[in-house]
Amino acid sequence: MRTIRWAFALFLVAVLLFIPHRTLQFLCLLYLAVLGASFLYSRFLSARVVVRRRDPLLRAHRFEPMEIVLIVENRSPLPVYGVSVIDTLGPLFSREPGKFVLRLHPWERKRISYTVESQHRGEYHVGPAVVLGSDPLGLFPWKMRHDERERLIIYPEVLPLALPMDSGLPAGNVRAGNRIYEDVTRYRSLREYMPGDDARTINWKVSARMGSLFSTEYVPLLFAPVLILLNMNREDYPFRFRYHWVERAAVLAASLVMRFLSLRQEIGLIASASMGARAELPIARISGAPGHAAAILEMLARIDVSREPTDFTRLMYAAGVDIPIRSHIEVITPRLSDEQRAFLREVKLRGCTVELFLLGGDSLGQRELLSKEFPVFVVSDYGNELIHK
Repeated sequence: MRTIRWAFALFLVAVLLFIPHRTLQFLCLLYLAVLGASFLYSRFLSARVVVRRRDPLLRAHRFEPMEIVLIVENRSPLPVYGVSVIDTLGPLFSREPGKFVLRLHPWERKRISYTVESQHRGEYHVGPAVVLGSDPLGLFPWKMRHDERERLIIYPEVLPLALPMDSGLPAGNVRAGNRIYEDVTRYRSLREYMPGDDARTINWKVSARMGSLFSTEYVPLLFAPVLILLNMNREDYPFRFRYHWVERAAVLAASLVMRFLSLRQEIGLIASASMGARAELPIARISGAPGHAAAILEMLARIDVSREPTDFTRLMYAAGVDIPIRSHIEVITPRLSDEQRAFLREVKLRGCTVELFLLGGDSLGQRELLSKEFPVFVVSDYGNELIHK
């Protein structure tokens, strides 16, 4: 079509030059002027309609809607009578088409948005955006590609967990039922002395005034650092429904992170997994720093099964993570070998609390054996009930 248009323009130039008829020459000159103005208009605007992204990075959980916001600017003194903006979604799902038709006044800026969601955890990119436009007569359409991309981190789905926490270090944030965790900085009440009370809790001033012994009660609070030990060795998972159980492991790990974050506990992660093209192991030290839980969730979003067999329990000390005494070690695995079970017994003897979360049908046979040594939870197949004892 464009070739025909230019060939016709050359024909009109020939008519203008070699046929001395004023009316015909005027019509040829008018058409050529319109053609040239349209061409310059189209070329001028194609470089001055710009698409920017408001957010270079978005984070969300699986199935959670995310708003993609694009800023379309007309950086010229000329109006844009019609321009189409088409965004590239990739594997993400959107109920909206991601295609917009706009009209822009000179120097005008417009905000357009749509929502996307993902059915799978991982790292995704939205973009590039393609802009289609033309001159007012539609003679010279143009297409511009804006390569700026938006990075999306999709965390695993988080399900509610109700896990007891009755051991740890004193003076923390979690209320405990055992009086050995009483925090002497958190006064609760006074009561009459009972046989067996620690002599250090006797309030001698009140006892002297009342004529009998009184003890001071404090709020029992404990602090329990948490290390999530995640087995992502490919061969340890049953071949049947392997992908499902791997995803279930990631969901459980993310749910544990959010559970202990809500209790304001320090959290760490060690996983025998791969991080896409990177060779590094997903390792996060035990910390309660702001943003640390989000960093762990980002690891869980991107990890994949490890094809190289690794003893995930030995990574506890090989990874160089400082593990405080009385820490809670949350072990997520489809099964345990005899050597791994012996290693976890040793960890338990060193003063840590070890809890096992077993995945997959192959692990159910170990449940009775392991429950004699550790608290054991079995991860359910589907639904919002993630674990049961």
